[in-house]
Amino acid sequence: MQPASLRKSFLVLGFLSLFLFGDSAFAQKAGRSYREFPAYGFKFKPLRDWSDVPVNDRVASRDVIGQFEAMKALLVKIDGNNRASYKPSLKVMRVMPEAASTGTGAKKKKAKEKTVKDLVDDLSGSLVADSLEEAEVETSTIKMGKGLEGTREVLTVMLDTRGDEVPVTWDVTTIELADFKVIFAWDYPSAEKKVVKAWSAAVKKSMGTFRIVEIEERMSDGGPVDSGSAYPDLLAYHQREVAQTPGWDLLETPSKKYLIKTNSEDRKDLKAVIARLEASRKLYEEDFPPESPIKEVSIVRICATQEDFNTYGQTGGGVAGYFNPRSEELVLYFPQGSAKMTMSVMTHECFHQYCHFLFERSAAHRWFDEGHGDYYGAWKMRGRKLVPNDDMELGLARTPEIKRMLRDGTVKPLSKHIRFNHPEWQGQGPSNVSCYAQSFSIIYFLREGARGRVKSSYWKKGYAQIIPNYIKTLNDGFRGAYGEIREDAQNDLDDLDADEAEGKAGDNLRKRLKSPWDYLGLRDKLDIWEAAMEASWGLVDEDEFEERWKKFVMKEM
Repeated sequence: MQPASLRKSFLVLGFLSLFLFGDSAFAQKAGRSYREFPAYGFKFKPLRDWSDVPVNDRVASRDVIGQFEAMKALLVKIDGNNRASYKPSLKVMRVMPEAASTGTGAKKKKAKEKTVKDLVDDLSGSLVADSLEEAEVETSTIKMGKGLEGTREVLTVMLDTRGDEVPVTWDVTTIELADFKVIFAWDYPSAEKKVVKAWSAAVKKSMGTFRIVEIEERMSDGGPVDSGSAYPDLLAYHQREVAQTPGWDLLETPSKKYLIKTNSEDRKDLKAVIARLEASRKLYEEDFPPESPIKEVSIVRICATQEDFNTYGQTGGGVAGYFNPRSEELVLYFPQGSAKMTMSVMTHECFHQYCHFLFERSAAHRWFDEGHGDYYGAWKMRGRKLVPNDDMELGLARTPEIKRMLRDGTVKPLSKHIRFNHPEWQGQGPSNVSCYAQSFSIIYFLREGARGRVKSSYWKKGYAQIIPNYIKTLNDGFRGAYGEIREDAQNDLDDLDADEAEGKAGDNLRKRLKSPWDYLGLRDKLDIWEAAMEASWGLVDEDEFEERWKKFVMKEM
């Protein structure tokens, strides 16, 4: 997390870093221990001193089942006798056979199998696109134990690292097994011949340790298990999932509303995390009671170190936690020295996670969402309960920023701030924490006023209905829209004949029934947002509110 943003993560490849430098000729040694992939039936020995981190949903969508990263970033020679920072990495992929053909009849076409260049482009994207087309591929056979062999393809590209171009070798070994292919995609620096030679030898030695083992229990390929599944099924699924990466464990919480995945061995901090999670959930259910019980189980991943966190999420520096709506997972780490910041960030992010299910996987305006996240993130534990507190700590405080904005005249007009879409809100400036500070102070004013803690010289009785009316209208709007999508899908499904219902048309309609939020149009969403704003802010004099809120911030916060 940036001090500015508790949710924003950057799509930066895990092998880029700006800390822990080492020489590019850093000697690589094959590891001594096998890393097993028990769900897929193979093992190999990674290089020594490499981190082994679970894959996230974004990487998994590219068929990646394991990711590794050198613990030390390297200094690589580039043009002009300069040096750039670079972290070698490895992605292990399980790729199912390509379909022999697509379509039917005259339109039947042979499926195109991906090349090694396609794979490199997929994993690194536009960062190497300019040099990828002209890169030459060297192909050879690599021998392994017990008669196994793989195809090794090596190519060098120029990696754009924000202005500097770093020569990088992609060293890809493909092993054909009975049911699928295993692909090991290594990347390492290639500025000097001796460096390439050393890395090539180390990779070859590691690949030579590949062995077949007995499959213990294969992970589901996108099966029916999701956050709304029965608790025993979810528990069993996530126990299998954490077992795929050594050092990771699954912890249950007393309420059975959370499952925690962690590689931390600090049981004291983990116990504190569980206590605060449970207290946060109880608080949210009191302040935002759901119309019906939320049955979904929330997944929280806590990394032991910032490096594990960055590798897992492929985030850059300044990100300390985030909630991923796609995977529905909350991801955090324990900073070195103190877990205090983790506790605030966790309460902020688990508010997003709670609202994700409260609003049936739909989003609210940022003033509501992020403002409440910061408001609750400031609360402190007293016994087993969370109690109000004025602001967050450890560089996360918002009050100094909003007061500075008011003094400098850089606060955005209230009418604009509360109606900003997500990009407008995020970029409102003048600093990257301004949007958070303004929303936090608005929510603080509204929440503390509703609790009777704001003087009558600032507060008006009607302000207490802004948040409740907003929530109810937003919730009713989304539920109604999803109900219509489900009803239309069910009617269309009932009209299909038996063959159509079992085919693609039936599958598409069943997807609409299960996940109507994926089919809500932008105009419909904006209409729901507008109705929620009219039912809440539309009932008060916004200019008068703005004047009272500003005075409250300057004199009372």
